[in-house]
Amino acid sequence: MKTFSIVLPCYNDLSLLRNALASVLQQKGVDYEVIISDDSQDDCIEHYVQSLSHDDIHYYRHQQGISAADNWNSGLQKASGKYVILMHHDEEMAQDDYLKRISQQMSSVADIVISQVNIIANRHQKKQSFLCRWMKTFVCKHPVCLFLMNVIGPCACLTVRREHLEDFNTNLKWFVDVEWYYRMLREKKFIFDKSLTIISHHGHQGQITQSLNVMETFKSDRSELLQKYTSNRMLRLMLWLYQHLILGTKHLLRKI
Repeated sequence: MKTFSIVLPCYNDLSLLRNALASVLQQKGVDYEVIISDDSQDDCIEHYVQSLSHDDIHYYRHQQGISAADNWNSGLQKASGKYVILMHHDEEMAQDDYLKRISQQMSSVADIVISQVNIIANRHQKKQSFLCRWMKTFVCKHPVCLFLMNVIGPCACLTVRREHLEDFNTNLKWFVDVEWYYRMLREKKFIFDKSLTIISHHGHQGQITQSLNVMETFKSDRSELLQKYTSNRMLRLMLWLYQHLILGTKHLLRKI
C-alpha cells in the first residue's frame, strides 16, 4: 500500500495537467500513486501519460457525458493509498515536501489535514482572504457554516484518511465540494496547516464554475440539499444567508 493516492481528474487541458502532475512528481521523501481519471474529448492526455512510462501513474479513461463529480468519484474509488488527495488538473502543490509534511501531520492525531490556498486568477495572484486562522478553524469545527463561507477552497486542500472517504453528491454543482466537506468534517479530527499551500488557477476556459448559471444552479442545489437534510435548520439558515447576503450582494455589484 502506498502512503498517498493522488487522484487527478482531468478534462481536455493538457498544459494544466502537466503542471499539476509535475508538482506531484517533485515530491520527496514519501511514496505515492497518481490516479488520472480522464474524460477529455480527445486522447492528448492519454498519450502524454503513456509517454511518461511512470510505474506509479495509473491512467483511466472515464465515460463522457456524465457529471464532472462522477469522474471525481470514479478516481476516488480506485485509490488504494493510506491517505487520499483529490487534486484537479488546475491545482498544484506549492512545496516539494508537501506530501512528506502532510504525512507527518496525519501520522499523529489527524483524520484530515487542511492546507492553505493561493489563487491565481488570469495569471494574477489574488489577495489572501481576510479570514484569519481561528475563523477558518471555527467554521470547520461547525462545517454547516461552510454553506455560507467556503473557507477551505478547492478539494486539493483536503488530505483524508482513506477509511473516511465518501463519494461526492453528483446531483450537486455549485455546492458539490462544500457538501462533501460538510460530510467529511463532521466528527473528524482535523489540522489546519497554514505553512502548506495548494495553488489553484482560476479563470481558464475549462473551469467548471465559469460555465454555470449561478442563480439557477444555486436554486437546483438548494432544492437537493433541503430534500436531503430536511431536519437540519442550521443548514437551511446558511442557505438563506448565502442567497441573500452573498449572492444578493454579488448581484447588486453585477458580479453575477
